[in-house]
Amino acid sequence: LTALLPSMDGAERSARRATASARPKLKKFLLRYYPPGIILEYELAGELMQRSVDLLDLSADTDADVLVNAITRQESMIKESHREPLRKLVKKLQSKLRAVSTKSFSLVKELRAHILPLTNCAFNKSGDKFITGSYDRTCKVFDTDTGEEIHTLEGHKNVVYAIAFNNPYGDKIITGSFDKTCKLWDANTGECYYTLRGHASEIVCL
Repeated sequence: LTALLPSMDGAERSARRATASARPKLKKFLLRYYPPGIILEYELAGELMQRSVDLLDLSADTDADVLVNAITRQESMIKESHREPLRKLVKKLQSKLRAVSTKSFSLVKELRAHILPLTNCAFNKSGDKFITGSYDRTCKVFDTDTGEEIHTLEGHKNVVYAIAFNNPYGDKIITGSFDKTCKLWDANTGECYYTLRGHASEIVCL
């Protein structure tokens, strides 16, 4: 019986470690301005994970202390030591809501160039050109001042989802598609330089 005791203690310690690792441990807060919210980055079973706390009803007049109390009750991983950093983030969000924008915007032109919905748009560094990607498998290049279509970049076999200029130069365009390829184009002529292959799934970011 005595010989068995150490192994039992070891098993108990292992069980306790396993139980502890199964509890989420908060690592840090991340701020999300729009829609307003706070993201909890935590560790669970050795993996980093995230969970969003949406603050859609937050206003400049919201009582920050009451809100922090509510969040703390909702999220068990938030400890007493986390309350003040959390309160500062709520105040920062409220400060953003109080900021009065003096900018005004007006519609200059409406372009209906694609036959299917758009996925993305991007301007070059100088702002004199912009590009659009679409479900119609093309990317189009436009003159910003006139709205005139300069080029239609064709060649992808599926949705053109991700698009970008090589800013600050702006003389090349890259497109990423659900056909699992990227294409590099000349922004001035519309010529395709390369088709880049290698991904096993859709390309959604460049």
